[in-house]
Amino acid sequence: MKTSLVAYRADVTSAALDFIVDQWRMLGNTPNPPHEAEISVDPEVLIALTTSIGRHDSRVFDGMIDWLACNGQWINVQRLGRIAAEDGIADRAALGATAAWLAARDRSMKWRRLATALRPTGRVGSEPLFVQSAVSGRVRRHDDGVFAAYGFTRAPLVLREQARPVRLKSPAAIMCTSRAIFGVAVRADVMAFLTVNHQIHPRGLAAALGYNHMQVRSVLLGLEQAGIAAAHSSGRTRQYAIDREIWRPVLCDRELAVEWVNWRRLASGIHGVVSGLWAIDAHRADETVAASLVRDVIRASRDSLMMVHPQAASPRGLSQIVGSPLAELLRS
Repeated sequence: MKTSLVAYRADVTSAALDFIVDQWRMLGNTPNPPHEAEISVDPEVLIALTTSIGRHDSRVFDGMIDWLACNGQWINVQRLGRIAAEDGIADRAALGATAAWLAARDRSMKWRRLATALRPTGRVGSEPLFVQSAVSGRVRRHDDGVFAAYGFTRAPLVLREQARPVRLKSPAAIMCTSRAIFGVAVRADVMAFLTVNHQIHPRGLAAALGYNHMQVRSVLLGLEQAGIAAAHSSGRTRQYAIDREIWRPVLCDRELAVEWVNWRRLASGIHGVVSGLWAIDAHRADETVAASLVRDVIRASRDSLMMVHPQAASPRGLSQIVGSPLAELLRS
């Protein structure tokens, strides 16, 4: 390694946080998004990833809650809970505390159910929610009671109220737009996926979206019976597609291109790199050992990152998805 483990880890974490912030901006977490995204954003996967990596920056973590307070109606909490349980990218306690805080704010049953499901059992410990607070050892007179119930110390959360409603029909928000039309359920996400992609079989679609295979199959059969989706057999597999020329202008501005990224694999790769680097004991590993461990961490996450999109296998393609700084660091 040309730089120390501590410096490299800090650079990768910072680049990952910048990537996460950019996605939230595209979904309305700033009055003026920097540019129009061409990549659709998966809100549940982004939330799960932010609950873990966002603990390295309170502004990123609290910005997510700000966005959820404004746009929570577009979130499928059942899907969010499943992704948190299966993908290993979320800090489940931090997600539970976030859901509890939102439930206390708007008395929403959807958030209360998720908060209850993720509430710690038995004796609850106490640790700083944010990594920098743990490093600095700062002591506060008051902590947020909701987060304390999930084992975290942090200053009382006060919304910045900078988030704006999602701009429906933008490429980044195609899943939110579909939910606005079809409801916050499986059917909406299936339609969003088929609007961007050519065709897919039920099991592949279920794996990409994080739903039960039978749920997805039932939705596809219903769309076929309604004449919205067409199916054809390819060997023993049945593939489904819709007329994208008809549906794309319904869900997305016609003049804007939109690409679908496998967000579950993308988040898994990014989380694997950041968490893997922070798991290395920088005080015990000498330079040679540290370099070897870092290579192992990158190698372990490479497959996930290479499979997020057909172009991700090339350096330029990965840069277009995660941004040049993060892509360069992952190749160094």
